[in-house]
Amino acid sequence: MSPFSVALRQLRAEYDVAQGELADRLGLRQAYISQLERGAKLPKDKDLVRKIVQALRLHPEEEASLWRAFQASRKFDFPPSDAPAAAYRYFAKLSDALPRLSSADFNTLSTFLDSVGDDNDPNKIGTSNPTPESQAEVPM
Repeated sequence: MSPFSVALRQLRAEYDVAQGELADRLGLRQAYISQLERGAKLPKDKDLVRKIVQALRLHPEEEASLWRAFQASRKFDFPPSDAPAAAYRYFAKLSDALPRLSSADFNTLSTFLDSVGDDNDPNKIGTSNPTPESQAEVPM
């Protein structure tokens, strides 16, 4: 599941709002909310995130967390077209390995990426701190 899926499910559960009720508040179908929460779909644009913030009346910290989850869940096209051949091999290996990685593996990768990343970049990809998506998932 995507970070957005986990965050949406947790927020909806915390606010004790059923999928159908949230769908009604957003003018969407319950099936679409279910797809978002299962990771079968990703939000198409920022407007949906804004609507969720309003529909659940999220506190600023919760809103910020949902936006971070949205950013982390966007689809990426890797490697960039101008990348060297070695980058293609690396990303192919990473793609194959992802389903087998443990939480500890992800934390190790995240710590490494943090060490080589720009500390002033607000869109930094990783964090070595535990995040909501690494916590136990809330049941549907």
